[in-house]
Amino acid sequence: MGLTKPFAFMGSTADSGIGYGNPPYDQDLVAYYDFGDSVEGSWTGSATLTGGDTITDLSGNGFNSSLNAGSQTWTYETGTGKGVIATTSKAGGYFYMDAMTGSFTSFDANTFEFVGNIPIALTNDNLIFRFDQNNVSSGYSRMESNVQQYPSTPPKRIGLDVRTAQINQVNVGTINQDTGTGFFHLVYTAGQGETSKIYYQGSLLGQSAGTMSATDTFEWLSGTTNAWFGTSNYTGGTFPAEIGVFRMYNSAMPASSVTDNYNFYSPQF
Repeated sequence: MGLTKPFAFMGSTADSGIGYGNPPYDQDLVAYYDFGDSVEGSWTGSATLTGGDTITDLSGNGFNSSLNAGSQTWTYETGTGKGVIATTSKAGGYFYMDAMTGSFTSFDANTFEFVGNIPIALTNDNLIFRFDQNNVSSGYSRMESNVQQYPSTPPKRIGLDVRTAQINQVNVGTINQDTGTGFFHLVYTAGQGETSKIYYQGSLLGQSAGTMSATDTFEWLSGTTNAWFGTSNYTGGTFPAEIGVFRMYNSAMPASSVTDNYNFYSPQF
């Protein structure tokens, strides 16, 4: 099991951060996981992860995640970047974030940022995250991305579905993109008065046709939200790759900051 450390031992705001470090855009953090330090990072356990293992949220907000390993193997690899969690198979495993509480249940904007490496080219459907609030009395907030890399039809592409608590759709849909192999940086944003956006390798890949209402919100409520990242419980949709960093913000990261963060992370892989 990884060690859950008190926030006071995770370094101070004056330092450069642990593992891969604090990127230029480092505000409005809800949760973040950094696997670039096997002593102070989000995973400090053995080289093989098993079901029930906990990875530690380093934001200080306490949103740790538990591994439901499914029937696939998860490992901690120190030879990629500064360290990554990895899986190369697709058999229903996923990380489940602890339920959000208090001020973290209702957002006017979200950003999901992923940093990692693809050692073997992805095939077919690969779900990298799904936040799905499914309580009808509180709306149906949803943000989900499928990295679809089918060999022929449909074309290789990345998608983003966005639905607010008020049941309004602000989807990007799917945008053609071959993710190939090697380092990847993926950022997904949505917020009041803005289009939903996908950024790939530091640049805007695609955006929604319309904007999110200035009064709509995302509701991620305790007990009714599926908060999965890196994969999902959909057996065929696991994201079989290596993740070094996952960061979630309650703001929409601007384009210039996406590029800055990409330039910060890419030399480390």
